[in-house]
Amino acid sequence: MNVKTMEGLAGADISARLISTPMNVAKEAENKGDTEKLKRALGYAAGMKDQAEDYGEKTAQGMKQEAIETKKQEELRQEELIKARKEEREEREKRLESGDENRQDSSFDSVEISEEGKYQAELAAQASPASGDIPRDSSYDRSGEAAEPAAEPGKNVDVTV
Repeated sequence: MNVKTMEGLAGADISARLISTPMNVAKEAENKGDTEKLKRALGYAAGMKDQAEDYGEKTAQGMKQEAIETKKQEELRQEELIKARKEEREEREKRLESGDENRQDSSFDSVEISEEGKYQAELAAQASPASGDIPRDSSYDRSGEAAEPAAEPGKNVDVTV
């Protein structure tokens, strides 16, 4: 938070709290009928009110400065991000142009399948039915097996009881 903003908020808060004392004195003087004391107390209260308004203006100025600084920092951060992305793109394009496709890019993960994994994949491929064994328009039961259709495709089935 900006120094001006903090000073303005603290000053306005203190001034607002302090204004209650002369106002209480003014009420007491009014009840007693002491006009001189009433005028002095209201004068002090007006001074405190003016002081609180000055601190309020200082707070507004501090907040404007803070908003401007924040905006500048955000713009700088955005420019840095744009520059970094542009450099990454240029580097990637250079690698593609040079034909160095086998070189691993640090921004991508790679995977290598072990011999055991290859063996398991072969077993799974042998155990699974060929794609031609299951008709395209099939229904499946709860176990996941292909089920025979209730009627031939294109025919209506009456399900009323």
